[in-house]
Amino acid sequence: MKNRFIVVYTVFAAAVFIFSLSFFGFNLYREYSANVEKSEDKYKTLVSDIRNLSFNQAQNNSLYSKGIKDAVGDTGAYAFIQVRRYGETVVYYPSGKLKEETVSKLTKSFTKEIIVNTEPILIECNIYLIRPDSIFYYARVSFLMILIITIITIIMIIYLNLSEQTSDVISLTEEAIEENENDDNLALNAEEDKVSEDTNETEEDSITSENNSENEIIVEDTGDFDNLNNKTEESEENEHKLAEVTPEEVKAILSEPLTDQETQKEETVTEPAKLPVDEVAPAQTDIPPSGLFDPETGIGWESYLLTRLNNEIDRATASEIDLSLFVVKLPEVDMKSEIFKNVCNYLAIQFQFKDLLFEHKNDSIIAIKISMNVDEALNLADKLYSDICNILNNRNCRIGISSRSIRMVTGERLILEAEQSIEHTDANSPVIAFRVDSEKYRQLMEQN
Repeated sequence: MKNRFIVVYTVFAAAVFIFSLSFFGFNLYREYSANVEKSEDKYKTLVSDIRNLSFNQAQNNSLYSKGIKDAVGDTGAYAFIQVRRYGETVVYYPSGKLKEETVSKLTKSFTKEIIVNTEPILIECNIYLIRPDSIFYYARVSFLMILIITIITIIMIIYLNLSEQTSDVISLTEEAIEENENDDNLALNAEEDKVSEDTNETEEDSITSENNSENEIIVEDTGDFDNLNNKTEESEENEHKLAEVTPEEVKAILSEPLTDQETQKEETVTEPAKLPVDEVAPAQTDIPPSGLFDPETGIGWESYLLTRLNNEIDRATASEIDLSLFVVKLPEVDMKSEIFKNVCNYLAIQFQFKDLLFEHKNDSIIAIKISMNVDEALNLADKLYSDICNILNNRNCRIGISSRSIRMVTGERLILEAEQSIEHTDANSPVIAFRVDSEKYRQLMEQN
């Protein structure tokens, strides 16, 4: 009966565990499938509401921001939202996070630029395909079911162990009682046998004493002689046994110590070798630039370029997204001129973040674009070239492009590839991109 109960309970507990895991996985899959279809409709609705609101509100004020927040609704469905109008960010959620930091396989990215009253409005957002609060809810329900069945299982194990111990104690006491009863019966039988033997011996002795008194004496004498012989033999054997261990052996045994004491070895302390003193490097006299941006151009200093570029490459590699690098060369423009600053302002609007633009050498600007491949970068570069030429009054301008693609590269390598691309430009091809052969790159990595 007990074994049957254990089998039934084991099947029940396993079914509860499987149901808990299936409940968690099925609900997340269902929400993911539903949001894949609904996310695009949600974004289109948001863009339409912002377009209608922008026609009614011509200025960026608190009413305009409140209207956009009302159009967004539940911010828990969005991992990232940014709305820019007139080059100014109106809505930014969540604060302190970049769009690239919210990109994952559980989100879907949308970007669109609309024109309202001849002014561009950029709407970017990442919509959750599985919301974090949904994961928390379903995981909590599954965890509670597993926790309850685990606690019940532990209680059942303790109860079964205690019941087995009590049953063992009862069986042992019953066996002890049966053994005592058997011993008492054996003792009574033995006493009865002794009494009968004693009576038989007394009767036989009386008969022999009456009939053969002389024979009795002879038997007694022979018995004494045999006893004496036995005693002498036993004494000789005892003496022989005692003689096997000599006094010297006894002393040797007593003189041995009870425990072996191990001697401790002295550790020799050696003086550490004196290391050669390195030559003192001369103090650096270069004064680092103050602030993140050059006040004359409005973009980042060149000394900060490699650090930021390598960090963005690491993030793109971890998120499995692409990254493109633009080198815009203005050979006939002074970096301190007003025209150069106008180009920097234009690029800041196009690349959305001013901290992704850096000075390079004396006549170039480097721009970093995250989540953009080579083909998309070429399309953007064509637009940049035509607009920059208008700003420069049709003066010379060259653009070189390089991308991370599937590679694990450094910032120095991307900059070198983009500069090599610029060297191959001419008047007919002012924009050239460095394209990587993915198959050859894989073969090279496998060989190395």
